[in-house]
Amino acid sequence: MKATNQGKYALRMSGFFAGYFFPFGIYIPFFAVWLKSLDFSPEAIGLVLTIPMVTRVLFTPVMAALSDKLGNRRLALRIYCGLYGLTFALILLNDSLWWIALIMAISHIFQSAIIPVADSLALAGTRRFGLDYGRMRSSGSFSFMLANLAGGFILGWLGADKIIWLMVLGNILHILFSFSLPVDPRLIDNRTLSKQTKMDWQQLKQFAQIGFWIVLIATSLIQASHSMLYSFATIYWQKIGIPSNITGLLWSVSVLAEVLLFTFSKKISSFLNWKQLMSVAAIMACLRWTLFPFELPIFVYFILQILHAGTFACAHLGAMFFINEIVDDALSGTAQGLYTMLTGLLSAIATTVSGYLFAQWSGMAFLSMAIVSLMALSLLITARSFILAPIKAD
Repeated sequence: MKATNQGKYALRMSGFFAGYFFPFGIYIPFFAVWLKSLDFSPEAIGLVLTIPMVTRVLFTPVMAALSDKLGNRRLALRIYCGLYGLTFALILLNDSLWWIALIMAISHIFQSAIIPVADSLALAGTRRFGLDYGRMRSSGSFSFMLANLAGGFILGWLGADKIIWLMVLGNILHILFSFSLPVDPRLIDNRTLSKQTKMDWQQLKQFAQIGFWIVLIATSLIQASHSMLYSFATIYWQKIGIPSNITGLLWSVSVLAEVLLFTFSKKISSFLNWKQLMSVAAIMACLRWTLFPFELPIFVYFILQILHAGTFACAHLGAMFFINEIVDDALSGTAQGLYTMLTGLLSAIATTVSGYLFAQWSGMAFLSMAIVSLMALSLLITARSFILAPIKAD
């Protein structure tokens, strides 16, 4: 592939990530605020936010494996994005708890594999053409940051009940971005549904390595430790008197730090391997969640949000580098699906518990996430005792 085509591959993946993460940048900080505007209790909010995570646990491995079986990740993503955007829009028809819960469950069946399959397609570009995964992914983070600002503006200007419209519109527009995706390199190899290597037990049993699962559990725990942040940080900041426009900036600063780390990920990978990245993430998460519950000056919360580059981005890059190093490209979608499934399971548990803890202890509930991060660090230390064998398609 010529250099110009390589550049187009990276640009198309960047565009897709930007399109996907804009509505997600509304969902993470403000969807709970919209639910609260419907007079939902913290327990009910925790329940609704848990539903997509449970759905991911049940359907991500299947949907991701289907994309591997199909042999055309671009086509799979177009189907998943289209069905997700259209079904999620039905949330506008009714604001009752049962209807919102139903739509969240149905729509997230299709949403569950979008990021695992997209990451698999992006990593295929790093394997074959030497592209920088972090730079492609950073466009999504930058879009997420813009969405935080837009959401904060809409919240302060029109009120919490209008936030959902921006989210629905973003999801519909994202369908268009799926048609800009690059050709799956598997098609270049003519590895279509009928010709690709058959996925059988001999392939799947390679995933049954204790060390592999310990690493996945550890990095999933780090991601799950963000559940309290995603569900109740905005509500908590409002409670202690931080204005809506400032909460939007707080979210944006965290993603800006994430963007910077992703932008230099290729250089970072030259002196930090996936083990070290995950360890940095776990240590920073312990620090971040220990300090978060205290009613601190606003500038300190900005510093804690900058640590998102360590707690989230380092953990995510560590997971991507781990899968890229251990798992063959033909099975990378399956591996990404397993990682997303496990993250979804642990995040679902953490989010459900977060609702009850926040209802009882308010901001002090963030300390529970520090305990989760400490568990992750312990598992990473334990993983050093296990040998990891490459997972191959042949």
